[in-house]
Amino acid sequence: MQRYFVTGSVDNVSFQEGDVFHIQKVMRCKENDFIEVVLDSCAYLAKIQTLNPLNVKIIQQLEEKRELNNEITLLYCLPKGDKLDLVMQKATELGVKRIVGIESSRTIIKIDESNKRKKIERGNKIIKEASEQAKRTSLPIFNEIVNFKYINNYLSKHNFIAYEEEALKSNTLFDDLKIIKKGEAITILVGAEGGFSKEEVAYANSVGFKSVSLGKMILRSETAAIYFISVLSFMISR
Repeated sequence: MQRYFVTGSVDNVSFQEGDVFHIQKVMRCKENDFIEVVLDSCAYLAKIQTLNPLNVKIIQQLEEKRELNNEITLLYCLPKGDKLDLVMQKATELGVKRIVGIESSRTIIKIDESNKRKKIERGNKIIKEASEQAKRTSLPIFNEIVNFKYINNYLSKHNFIAYEEEALKSNTLFDDLKIIKKGEAITILVGAEGGFSKEEVAYANSVGFKSVSLGKMILRSETAAIYFISVLSFMISR
């Protein structure tokens, strides 16, 4: 059943314009059909009363527990092409709470304030669609693209930077993550193409990020981000 994030109140649900079109033209819903809506982080079963104008009636609250027990913040250095779109989509499906775009020394693309706004707008559209598909009850936050030097503003209880040179050491990602307890917030930092400079890793370590290995293979930027979140999501859901 299709899910939509809405605003308003239980007695007066308001849909975004794009969702109205989706319900009427894409899903071809009819009166008395059922959909799911999320209002103020609560999911409800709703019945379509009328289609034009679109009006629904909340039938019952859905008792769900889909969100992760730990809040995950992903600091992701901007990659080239459309890789950011893919990472935001999959990170949302895997349960992250917040995504922050980072401009590092090896970030290939350089963007101005206008382009930042466009990326944030596009990113939030992707996040909304991915959240609805994954049946989430909250939308991850994506409203900032900042310089690497500001990573210290996003510290959590546990902070990790994915660094390929850690693969030469004996400890595993499991060893590094098994200390995390239920409810403790986590921040992970993943580089763009080319990873991080040694100076950036040293700075990240100095402000509280622990260097960790994602395995012996050298992963692409987008693969590293998705893999890291996947392993972390599994670990904290055990």
